[in-house]
Amino acid sequence: MLAVFSGEVVEVPAELVAAGSRTPSPKTRASELVTRFLGSSEPAVSVQLAGLGHLAYSHTNQALLRPRYSC
Repeated sequence: MLAVFSGEVVEVPAELVAAGSRTPSPKTRASELVTRFLGSSEPAVSVQLAGLGHLAYSHTNQALLRPRYSC
């Protein structure tokens, strides 16, 4: 499962901002993260929440007779 939200929905944790500022590589856009997830997790379901975020989910590599549920 992948969930990416805009800064309008949640506040970015300071730890992530600090870690991101130490890397010389360019930052990956949310749409690119979702595209990569969908490409590596086919079949998958993806929902875009207007400009607020993306949700994506896949059952790839999970046993069909042993679903993952937590109660």
